[in-house]
Parts: sequence; C-alpha cells; structure tokens
Amino acid sequence: MPFMSGLTTFSFNKESFWAAGGFMFVKNLLLLINFLSMLAGLILIGGGAYLISSTGPEGADFINLGGTVATAAVVIGVIVTIVSFLGCFGAANEKGMLLKTYFALLIILVILEISVGIAAYSKRNTVENALEGAWKEALAAKHTTAIMQIEITFECCGYADNSTAWPEENCQEFFHFPTLKTCAEAVKGSLRGSLGTIGAAGLVIGIIELIGLVFSAVMFRKIAQREQAAGSLLNEAWRINRNKIQYGYQNYQYV
Repeated sequence: MPFMSGLTTFSFNKESFWAAGGFMFVKNLLLLINFLSMLAGLILIGGGAYLISSTGPEGADFINLGGTVATAAVVIGVIVTIVSFLGCFGAANEKGMLLKTYFALLIILVILEISVGIAAYSKRNTVENALEGAWKEALAAKHTTAIMQIEITFECCGYADNSTAWPEENCQEFFHFPTLKTCAEAVKGSLRGSLGTIGAAGLVIGIIELIGLVFSAVMFRKIAQREQAAGSLLNEAWRINRNKIQYGYQNYQYV
C-alpha cells in the first residue's frame, strides 16, 4: 500500500526538525512559560501583601504570620517577576549568556518556591490553634490594641463568642451586635484563603519553571551550536581568502 510504504520510509531527522521550525517552537514555548511564571509571581506578591496588610501591623504580629510566609512570598514573587522578565528578554533576543544566567537563577528559585509552597500549606492547618492561643494570651496580658485592631479590620467580636471581645461595648457601638460573626470564623477564612493562594502559586511556579529549565537549557545549547557553526564558517572563509591572497602573491612573483 502506498500509504503504509510512506510510513515505513519515514524517519525522524533531528537536524531537519530544528531547521524546519523546532527552534522557534522551543523559543515561543519558553516565552509562554516565562509569561505564566511572571503572572504567578504577581499572584505571590498580591497574596503576600494582602496577608500582611489584612490585619494591620499589630494584627500580623499578633498571629505570627505576617513576618514569615507572607514576607517570603512577596520577596520571592518580586524575584520571580524579575527573573521571568530576564528569561523572556533572553529568549526573545536569543541571547545565550542571558539564558545561562536565567537557568542558574531558576535552579535557586525553584528550591525557594517549593519551600514557600510547602510552608504555606503547612501553616494552613495551624492557623486555628495559633490564633486561639494568641487571643487568649492577649486577653490575659490585657493586650487590647491587637484584639481591637482585628475586630475593627474584620468587623467581628470575640474569638469563638462575644464573651472574649475587647471591649464588649466596642462591638455594640460600632457594629450590629449581636448578629456579628466571630473573629475565629473571619480571620481563619481570610488567612487560609491567602495561604492557600500563596502555596498554590508557589507550587505552580515551581512546576512551570522546572519545564522552563529544560527548554532554556535546550535553547542556549542550540544558540551556542549555531554561534560555533557561524564562527567556524567565518574562520573557513578567512582561511580561503588568505590562501587566495597568498596564491595571488606567489603568482605575482613569478610574473
């Protein structure tokens, strides 16, 4: 059969694949990966910034989360955005040195991002216990500023019920007491959502950039091979021209 005979004679040629557009495919895919990574980096920045600012400075210290996972998420998000831009620029302009720098930075970033993702997910399960313990300690120490800050920010009263509100008249005066939700419900929902977003973004970025590592390595290797081939061609052209000059000079001497 002609169709089957065509299949049997088909063979994959790596060089013809790259010549037929394989290099452009890898280049465009690397651009897409870095664009997605940049978006995920912006999500990390937004989630971390919201987690820090949602309870205010005192509230963040009160629950002992603002200065750890959230700050790390913002810092890594900024670095991811910058490195992703570097990868986009290097791929778009086919700069081998930039891609090698991008590759080295990616290895460090992947380790950091996966660590932040794991830390954020582990924090999700400890939010309730940490918040309850900190609330009780603040009540015992008469640390009213942090409690009032959380109650005002989240429009809630008390931890599990209004008996732990501080002060009780604060809820009655500013909010529609007693239909107000408890702070345990309000804060846990907000923190779990933010930590979940940070953790998911960190893990997604890690996976995306693992793929980016492979394609950036392939791309800068092909760029190096192309530059080497171009250099060899120039050297050969220079050698041929030199031989022609020498041959012409020798013939001129015999004239």
